[in-house]
Amino acid sequence: MKPRDPRIVDLLNEALTFELTIVNTYFLNARMLDNWGFPKLGTAFYELSIDEMKDCDSLIQRVLMFDGHPNVQRLGHIAIGESAEEILRLALASEVAAIAQFNAAAQECHDLGDHGTASVFEEMVRDEEEHGDWFEAQLEALTQIGVAGYLAQQVDVSTVP
Repeated sequence: MKPRDPRIVDLLNEALTFELTIVNTYFLNARMLDNWGFPKLGTAFYELSIDEMKDCDSLIQRVLMFDGHPNVQRLGHIAIGESAEEILRLALASEVAAIAQFNAAAQECHDLGDHGTASVFEEMVRDEEEHGDWFEAQLEALTQIGVAGYLAQQVDVSTVP
């Protein structure tokens, strides 16, 4: 099936680039946090990377449905923090950017008459808003109890190898 406007496939591929970048970022964050001794926070980032990969899968399927070519070779800049706090701040910033990009894409799809693809983007916005809310809560907890107190909660000594 061909979309009414080729711009739709472009928007889907732009979102795919963003999501693939975030998958890689969150996966690396997960492994770094694990390595630093914060497996609880590492697990959260790992699970988020899987959620973002599922978004990639949906985007790829939609591009293919439109007989387009999913661009999985392009990635954006991967911003990696040097501390758990910086990782959380960068992750929140990426979620805010995703919300803006996907809202704009949904609006453009509506303007082009593709309400189905617009709804895909709108669902992605809801997911990113939930992620952003979680990051805000983590940063607020970090502020309220301090970095040391927050990070002490991220250690799991029951997972001794």
